[in-house]
Amino acid sequence: MVGVRAIEEFSRKYSNLFGEYTGSGSAVTTIQEKKRNLQIERLELLARYDVMTVEELRRKIREGGVPGHAAWEDLIEVKNIEAKMREIDNNMSLLPRA
Repeated sequence: MVGVRAIEEFSRKYSNLFGEYTGSGSAVTTIQEKKRNLQIERLELLARYDVMTVEELRRKIREGGVPGHAAWEDLIEVKNIEAKMREIDNNMSLLPRA
């Protein structure tokens, strides 16, 4: 059963109990909240440098418009956040639809 496997995988990845996901819509709600929190964290990191995308931040770093070391670390963190968000989107497609 793909749906149960997906729910078990979500519970493992996002450190929640399997039972928390079996209620009506709770899996989707929990994962959407996780993604929303990641989006906020991404925007906060980019806002530090007055940019909206990783490419804009990369350009500012190369042009010397921001302190390099800290900005590179934040750029890597934003890329990691974006990867987590893509993973969530991919995993959401595995959940059974109501």
